[in-house]
Amino acid sequence: MSTRAHEPIWHQRPASLATIDVALSERQREILRLIVRHYVLTANPVGSRYLARVSSLGLSDATTRNVMADLEYLGYIDHPHTSAGRMPTDKGYRLYVDDLMGRERISDAERKAVTRSLATAVTPEDVLDESSHILARLSSQLSMVLLPALDDGILDRVEIAPLSPNRILIILAASSGRVRTVTLESESNLSPAKLDELRMLLNERLAGHTFREVKATFRDRVADLSERDRTILRLFIDQPEKLFDEPGAERVKIAGAKNLFAQPEFQKPSIVSGEGFQSIIELIDNEEVVVHILERSGVAESLTHLDEPASITIRIGRELEEQHLANYSLICTKYQIGNQKGIIGLIGPKRMEYERIAPLVEYVARAMSNVLSPK
Repeated sequence: MSTRAHEPIWHQRPASLATIDVALSERQREILRLIVRHYVLTANPVGSRYLARVSSLGLSDATTRNVMADLEYLGYIDHPHTSAGRMPTDKGYRLYVDDLMGRERISDAERKAVTRSLATAVTPEDVLDESSHILARLSSQLSMVLLPALDDGILDRVEIAPLSPNRILIILAASSGRVRTVTLESESNLSPAKLDELRMLLNERLAGHTFREVKATFRDRVADLSERDRTILRLFIDQPEKLFDEPGAERVKIAGAKNLFAQPEFQKPSIVSGEGFQSIIELIDNEEVVVHILERSGVAESLTHLDEPASITIRIGRELEEQHLANYSLICTKYQIGNQKGIIGLIGPKRMEYERIAPLVEYVARAMSNVLSPK
């Protein structure tokens, strides 16, 4: 049963689809709602005869057909070919999401599944992994977690572990719980005593500052050290970017790829052989693409406002501004990890159960935030 008991805080919708040409009548709104619901559940266009039968409006087949013609003229529905039924357009989905759909409650089974999943997590990294996997499983879509950029995180401490006489592992721990590891090689052997001295120097000079600040000012922070100490730090002085720059692949966690390929859309030869299929493969294989999509979703714009409540953002079809993703939708929101915020969401066919999945994304984000940033 749908309910509006807890309305989501919707992110500002894209201007391209935000306006309605004319105010739709209740009759038109109900027919559009039924068309969207039917297409979401079946992936098949719907005809006027079926709508006249299931609608509570008591309309004849002919009257229903006239209402559908008006909706098509206004751009809310379309048809794949002349004799086919009708299916929603991006504009139709947008009106449905913003104004026509209900909002389902998270079931007790879903709540328990999220709780059990996160209870197995030991480290912040585990929480992020588990959140991505449980969201994919419960939504049956492709889930994505974008970690906060380390640049804005505060460096809590530096640890150094020897791997061989001339190779060391640098561990950079952020106050949010995130950890970055880098392997460096030295031309000379570094004794345990030297490594311990290096660790103490780095923590004394760097801890408590943001990664961005450390990267930009590293050389200045060690300029007053003795030549001997600077020799020990030569690995860092020569390669600060290698230490503090973060590849996009390290910021993204993806789960549920098989969910997309099980969707009816992927059973159509035209999709499997087309650019839309290739775009999903690229999503799975190229984390930089995921970073790009999520950061352009609109959620990232509000990540710096830590006190603002999380908002659900829904981008439909061409709102994603990616031609290859024109047949997909993105639902995402922000979560908190320590003093930073990241993005969690999912991508799937436009034919998604928005009223069920949007609250699910919101719930998982809130649950992982509670674990990662306990009050």
